Amino acid sequence: MNNKLVLKDLINIGIFSVIYFAGLFVIGMPLGFLVVTYLAFPFTVSLLLGIAAMFLLAKVQKPFGLFIFAAIPGCLMTLMGHTPVVAVHTLIVAALAEFVRKQIGYNTAKGGIAGYSIMSLWLCGAFWQIFILKEQYFALTEKMMGTAYAEELTNLPWWIMPILYATAFAGGILGGLLGKKILKKHFEKAGLV
Repeated sequence: MNNKLVLKDLINIGIFSVIYFAGLFVIGMPLGFLVVTYLAFPFTVSLLLGIAAMFLLAKVQKPFGLFIFAAIPGCLMTLMGHTPVVAVHTLIVAALAEFVRKQIGYNTAKGGIAGYSIMSLWLCGAFWQIFILKEQYFALTEKMMGTAYAEELTNLPWWIMPILYATAFAGGILGGLLGKKILKKHFEKAGLV
């Protein structure tokens, strides 16, 4: 079996990245209107987009497939105006997700679920901006959402981060399991055990 990514794999990663990114906005838009619902963003996204991610991971069972797929959203968010904190955080999370999937197995459902659960942690990177680049993030948020929203968001306590990581990870596990259940026949066809 060829263990290197080929053009077909990169096309699949590209297609599913577009689906994932579109889903990110469809889910994120209504959640972003209130700070309290925005805090549910990492869990909700990782839960609902687990189906698409698991479908991709069943198709691309090779090294660096998950890394590329996981790195794309955070890097695109940075290109769209977020601070570089998001891209750096995403690349670290993507490397960790790839490592975990490699250790458990590229051709196992457990490896896919574990890798996706770790990948889901990238969603917390947007919140790190609040604490690392507070003034810059305030200005960015104020421009898009108004002063009151920016003040409420930038006044979140730092201890919210472990909660966001836990909910993103839990959403990733549940989303991965949901994806596995919905795509059961596809998983069997792909030889994932």
